[in-house]
Amino acid sequence: MTNVPHTARCARRVARDIKDANGSDYEAALAVHRHCGMSLLRGHRIARGYTLVEAVEAVKEVLAARGTPGEGLSHQRMSQWEQSQDVPSPRYLDALCFLYRSRPDRLGFGHDYSEPDSNPRDEWQDAMDRRHFVSIAAAGAMFMSALPGTGSPVEDFDPPGGGRAMTAYVGLLEELTEQNGYQLYTTLPAEFIPARMVDLARTEACLLTAQTEDIRRRLHRVFAKNAGLIATRLSDIAGAADTFEWFGIARRAARLAEDTTVQAWVAGWTCDACACHGQYKSGLAAAQAAQSAGAGRPAAAAVLGHLAEAGVQARLGHRRATLEAVRTADRLFAALPESETAADGFHLGEYLLRWHQANALALVGAHAHAVPLRARVLEFPLAQHDRVGHALLHLDEAAAQIDAGELELGCHTITTTWQQLPAEFRAGQVPDRVRTILHTLDVGRRAPRSADEIRQLLESSSAPGEIPRVAGTGEPHRPGPLIVPGGRRDADRV
Repeated sequence: MTNVPHTARCARRVARDIKDANGSDYEAALAVHRHCGMSLLRGHRIARGYTLVEAVEAVKEVLAARGTPGEGLSHQRMSQWEQSQDVPSPRYLDALCFLYRSRPDRLGFGHDYSEPDSNPRDEWQDAMDRRHFVSIAAAGAMFMSALPGTGSPVEDFDPPGGGRAMTAYVGLLEELTEQNGYQLYTTLPAEFIPARMVDLARTEACLLTAQTEDIRRRLHRVFAKNAGLIATRLSDIAGAADTFEWFGIARRAARLAEDTTVQAWVAGWTCDACACHGQYKSGLAAAQAAQSAGAGRPAAAAVLGHLAEAGVQARLGHRRATLEAVRTADRLFAALPESETAADGFHLGEYLLRWHQANALALVGAHAHAVPLRARVLEFPLAQHDRVGHALLHLDEAAAQIDAGELELGCHTITTTWQQLPAEFRAGQVPDRVRTILHTLDVGRRAPRSADEIRQLLESSSAPGEIPRVAGTGEPHRPGPLIVPGGRRDADRV
């Protein structure tokens, strides 16, 4: 630990690096504590993304949900706890433990004297340490405390205190949604998509009782982001119809939220899906919509728009336009503020930047430029969790080998990549990319026997375009109605 604490910016960067590597809140807090010389309590706050004032208000809401007064808590008092100048009383300490889903010694108060492995942990306990579970637990506590003892929860929901409980709950939904973005490529689709469905149901329930325009816009923003996350995940493993239906729902909600940033983000990912599904004209239109984000200021959605355009131009065989889009994305990314480069699904980290650049260059045959970028992408910890992205990079490598005349080596790379891919990802983008590469073998080349073996592997797998099913039911995921004025549902397809 350093003698002089580092800046808050350094602490946020350390915490973000740990979260990007799929670390827990406690691991992020501990890293801040060790690297930056800050207290564990402050490390937990930074890991969670709270300002000091926000942490105070969150603790007050926890106490209010329990019927315990917390009006005497101030940010000055919280600061004293974080600087080890004072110790919180038992009720405040317990509220802090609930808020950060931790225990006193991990917040810097007391020590853990238990025997090693005396309390064996299981996967459920590990899940409880993740930020998304903390948000769910806190939000659920607020919501349930506001519900009357009888009657329909939706019909009878009447937040006390002039809507304060509703406002707090919406804030927790927003926080949960932001953390969902971190799980976009680190959680299996069979887990990620149903969880986002639950979030949409919570949001719809709030929309039915929202009493102000501000609350309604915030809820539509939450709905748009979660629907967009579902669509983005589906674009990897599902067919065009399901993917674009969800993007349409996300666009509709973003418009109701009157949030141009979210609209641009949805447009960028829509273009990416259009590229994968061969809808190039619509994709270029969506790319232009995303590129207009920021009103002249550097914006992650604008960078995404250029990266997605590069993917479309590459598939159209437009080498010059592809290279220009790749260079533009690189230039704009370098000008982004740090807040726009988080790997959270709503911004654009370097991993996604380099991945899209490498992929577009490989698709257009610029393999010499793609190789160093692909090597850089594979160095990121996220590459090990993004199974679809990891597989597509190796398929790009196979395409380069085949273009160089190394047909057997290219087919071997394809086979190895396919066999290492979990079954649930053997639909959507990966088999489509394999078929495209195999098609090049059929044009002016004598395809090796191993190419036929690859085709047999594809045929033995699930049909392309099949969407994930809810675990234990066998039923496909379908979007529920979007609550809008007039009750109309608008899929707004591409």
